[in-house]
Amino acid sequence: MNCREARRCLSPYLDSELDPTTTFAISEHLRTCDECRRRFDAERRVDQAIVAKLGAESVSGELWREILRPLRRPRWVRWRLYAPLAAAVIALVAWTGWPWKAAAPQPHWVVREFLAETNDGRPFASADAQAVPAGMTMPLKPFADLVVHFTGEAALKHVVQFVRLDTVRDADGAEIVEVRLNCCGEPVIVRAAKRDQPGRLREFVGLDATRLASLPSEGKVAVAEREVGDYVVVAVSRHPTNELLAAMQVQ
Repeated sequence: MNCREARRCLSPYLDSELDPTTTFAISEHLRTCDECRRRFDAERRVDQAIVAKLGAESVSGELWREILRPLRRPRWVRWRLYAPLAAAVIALVAWTGWPWKAAAPQPHWVVREFLAETNDGRPFASADAQAVPAGMTMPLKPFADLVVHFTGEAALKHVVQFVRLDTVRDADGAEIVEVRLNCCGEPVIVRAAKRDQPGRLREFVGLDATRLASLPSEGKVAVAEREVGDYVVVAVSRHPTNELLAAMQVQ
C-alpha cells in the first residue's frame, strides 16, 4: 500500500470501518511511514477534540439564531427553500433532546470482551486455578516455541495465578491462543497469534504505547501489545501487564 492509498483510508481506519485485510495493510504502512503516521495522529487528535467538544457543550443560542434567521425573512419563496431544513432541525432536536450531547464513544472490542468475560473486571474464579511459581516456564500451545518464563522482575513483583488456556479460531480463521490469568488479584486476558496471520489482532501489529492508550476504553482498562518473534501478543487488564509481556520469549 502506498502513501496515497493509505491517506485516503485514514478516516475509515480511525473509525474501524475497514475490512481486516485493508486494516492490516494500513497498520503495516503506518508502522514504516513516519509522514503518514504523523497525519494519522493529527487526524486522531482532531477527532478526539471534536468528540470532547460536542460532549461537553450544548448548541449555543447564537447558533440557534443563525439557523432560524433565514426563516424569518418574509419572502415566501425563501420559506419554501428553507422549510425542509427547519423541519430537519426541529426533528433532530426533538429526537435527541435539548441540550444535545454527543454520544459517548463505545469501548474498543477487546475492552468490551474483557469486561464481559470478567464480569465487569472481577478476578477469574476457577476450581482449577493454580499459582504460578517463580521460575516456571509455560509454553503456549499450540505455539510450542512461544513460552512464558516467570523469572526476574515479573516473578518478584507479581503474584500470578493461571486460570485457563484455550485455542480458538476467530472469524478470519486465524488460530489464537487465549490465556486467562489473575495477576495480583486482577483479571488478565492475553491473546497470541502468528504475526503473518493475526486475524482480529492484526490492527495491533506495530502499535506503540501512545496509540494503544488512545483506544476507546472504560473502567481504567488498558491494552498492551508486544511482538515476540513471529507472534503478536495482546494483553488486556486493569493491572500493568508490560512486565508479564516482557516475560514472553521464543525458544
